[in-house]
Amino acid sequence: MYGHRIAELRENNGWTQEELSEAIGISRASLSHYEKNRRKPNLETLTRLADKFHVSIDYIIGRRNPPQSKSVKKALELKD
Repeated sequence: MYGHRIAELRENNGWTQEELSEAIGISRASLSHYEKNRRKPNLETLTRLADKFHVSIDYIIGRRNPPQSKSVKKALELKD
């Protein structure tokens, strides 16, 4: 499932469950359930998560590779 991706995105961005859940308008308990694959987030929640982390919903649900790291993006921008 994709709970691991949600937790990984949250942790890599330095957010607590409380901070992220507040930022996207869900309860901390709901976020915990998503991260532990006990429940599936609805489309609205997936959209909010994708927007918050600047990734696609496909990435969150495991259909795409991880987004490029900030250092890779910066290197690509410098080449232009």
